[in-house]
Parts: sequence; C-alpha cells; structure tokens
Amino acid sequence: MAFSVVSSLLLVGICSLACVQVTRAECCTSRELLEFKMDRGDCEAVRAIENYPHGCEVTICADGVAQLGTYCGQGPCNIFGCNCDGGCLTGDWSQDFVRRNRHYGIQIIKVTRMPL
Repeated sequence: MAFSVVSSLLLVGICSLACVQVTRAECCTSRELLEFKMDRGDCEAVRAIENYPHGCEVTICADGVAQLGTYCGQGPCNIFGCNCDGGCLTGDWSQDFVRRNRHYGIQIIKVTRMPL
C-alpha cells in the first residue's frame, strides 16, 4: 500500500511539472477575424469567404496571411498550440494583410481578436 501511495505522488509530481512547462511555453493561439471590402478581385483571391452584405471575411495570423492550420506557429505545435517549432508567426496583423494584398484595394470594416 505504501508503494502505491508513493507511486501515485510521484506520478502527480511528474504531471504537475509537465503542466508547468506548458504554461511557460509560448503559445500561438491568437488570431484575428477580418471583415473587409475589396475594390478589385474576389474574396477567394485572398483566401477569404464571401460574407454578405459586408463583403469578405478571413481569419489571419500575425503575419497577415490567412490561417492555414489550427494554430499560428511557424512550424508544428503541440496539441495546446504551444511549443511550436520556430515560435509564433509575427507581424502587424491586419496592417500586414492590407499591405500584402494592396493591389486588391482592401478596406477593413471590422477586426476581431480571437484568442483560442
């Protein structure tokens, strides 16, 4: 019985340390939902979907690019969106989106920050 208690305490300690490491890791779970209008082109040209009557809608990462995976890491992340290979994508969010797609004449209507 004493062995069982010691084993249980050891297991709880290991799990606690694992959780502490996850909470300290950089997590790449933030993203932005953009609603915007375009002077030229269509929503699909910038990986967005049509959202009438407002125009288009897209979820982006900090680098201003449409979110492709579950998280906004430069490489694969763990199941919590943390400890991503290469860290998180960085940038100026919607400003980078407009800059990258300037030839479409994008006008931002609404920006919603969405932490996961």
